[in-house]
Amino acid sequence: MKTIAITSAIANGQVVAERSFIDIVIKHGFLPMIVAPVSLKIMPEPQVNFDGLLLTDGMGVTPVFYNEEPIPQLGETDIHRDKFEIELIKKTHAAGVPILGIGRGMQVMNVAFGGSLFQDMYSQNSGAGIQHYQASPLTQPSHHIDVTPESELSQSLGEHPYINSHHHQTIKNIAPNFNIVATAPDGIIEAIEAKDHTMQGIQWRPDKMKSVEQDKIFTSFFNKIN
Repeated sequence: MKTIAITSAIANGQVVAERSFIDIVIKHGFLPMIVAPVSLKIMPEPQVNFDGLLLTDGMGVTPVFYNEEPIPQLGETDIHRDKFEIELIKKTHAAGVPILGIGRGMQVMNVAFGGSLFQDMYSQNSGAGIQHYQASPLTQPSHHIDVTPESELSQSLGEHPYINSHHHQTIKNIAPNFNIVATAPDGIIEAIEAKDHTMQGIQWRPDKMKSVEQDKIFTSFFNKIN
């Protein structure tokens, strides 16, 4: 059985992984493997002993990794998780293993290859004008996005789907490895795809919407695994 690595967080000394991602991996016939953010002093090089990497959501990425000072609106970060996942992403990509980043996963993937983030889009980007941190449950859609025609994402969702939204950070400068393939009505970047077709990043939470259309994002990712 093929294995999908799922990134996790450390909270109160325990490894925390969201059940929704585990359920999706199992539903599609793969074996989930939870990857804890181990200190690189203990494991200098993360091991790529899996067939696909699913980068999950979570707290923001520490701005030291894109050469910025923290602003008051930054919020909580975990520099150890950031450092581990950046090295894991680089090793996984070098091995030719497919990567899907969700929420924070898209952001840290962009940072790993030289991109940067808005630490807080509303205080740093006056163009951010719609609600990106919805109060309603994430099972419900919040706003629509415009998807680039003929992109991988458009094959899954079409060019004008509705999505949920739960973030205050987002990509500022795109890393040279990627193309922007979806934006919100206010121009906020909602999805990116690697130019070599090995990586995709999604800002929203398709795992929470539980729809046939959103599930196609995961189907597309799993289809890349031989």
